[in-house]
Amino acid sequence: MSRLIPLELPPAGGHPHHVLLRLPDSKPEHGPLPLLCLLDGQWTLPLLEESGHPALQHCAILSLGYQGERDQITRYRALDYTPPSPDGTLWEDPRVPQWQAGGAPAMIEQVRMALALAQSMEPALTRSRISLYGHSYAGLFVLYALSRQSLPIQHYLCASPSLWWRDPLIWTLLERVDKPVLVDILAGASEAWYPLSAQAAGPEGRKNGVPTLPTMQKLQAHLQAQGMQANLHVLPGAGHGHVLAQATLRALELACGAA
Repeated sequence: MSRLIPLELPPAGGHPHHVLLRLPDSKPEHGPLPLLCLLDGQWTLPLLEESGHPALQHCAILSLGYQGERDQITRYRALDYTPPSPDGTLWEDPRVPQWQAGGAPAMIEQVRMALALAQSMEPALTRSRISLYGHSYAGLFVLYALSRQSLPIQHYLCASPSLWWRDPLIWTLLERVDKPVLVDILAGASEAWYPLSAQAAGPEGRKNGVPTLPTMQKLQAHLQAQGMQANLHVLPGAGHGHVLAQATLRALELACGAA
């Protein structure tokens, strides 16, 4: 059993975020509960709830998600999870120019406020180890948060991060990281990148993709060379669409020390 506590944040980027704090009913036997901060909570929290994973009883979860139609949520994600232009302003998504992008700094503040609210509701969480998890565009945001190092995060979990997004932008941003933090990279063995988005390509356009696992291996080596403890977890047989469920469960295990 668990408790779900809704938290209210002021809108950012012109749209609200649906924020929930999930606490197990049982008290921790030893020390504070670890806290897993989930991005895309509209998808990731139900995945965890439906799994019935035993680690759910040993972890607090802060879920930040969206409400609305999928097309609307896609636009919100493109804005919230992507780095700003070099002059700090918004710009367009490189694959879908109709999507506004570059709102990650505002999203950083949303995560900060959500963490502060969660800790005010449950003061014991001020002593928790905090993990931040995201997939795809949200995985890119996790790396952006790592590059900023302005959130009280000890553990970064990025699944299939969108490293291609205005490449080499995220690589350049990561060069400023100088702390030996823990980073877990999760990637599907069968994932591929396509020049066109799924919306633009249509049912016949997503062919001859470029395998992305070598790039994830490059990311691991890049972070390790900067003194970080970077681990790569390869999910066998998983393409991009199947990674979300597998990676979210794995992230729960890693955040709770059950892996």
